[in-house]
Amino acid sequence: MDSKILLGKILQKFKAQKVAQVQGYKSFGYIRETENMVYVTREAGKDTPISFEKMKAAIEAYKSNPHLYNEGPSKLRDYGITHVASPVWSLLHLLDISDYK
Repeated sequence: MDSKILLGKILQKFKAQKVAQVQGYKSFGYIRETENMVYVTREAGKDTPISFEKMKAAIEAYKSNPHLYNEGPSKLRDYGITHVASPVWSLLHLLDISDYK
């Protein structure tokens, strides 16, 4: 499935649920979206913008390596996703692993 479509599904679900959280990890809340990013609240820390380009890079990583779904957020650093790895990882988990295959 196209990365833009998956991004749209993630954002739609995030906006509806208002929270993204993987069990055992911190949660991230929905604030708002712009044309090229989504803003999240952090359980610990400042509100954070996440660019759609970073999200699409993570989606592409999951599509090419589905096993990453079961790895921790630090694995996204290998794909250039730093500083926002935890919220991106939580957002990507709003979809099932099968969506990335």
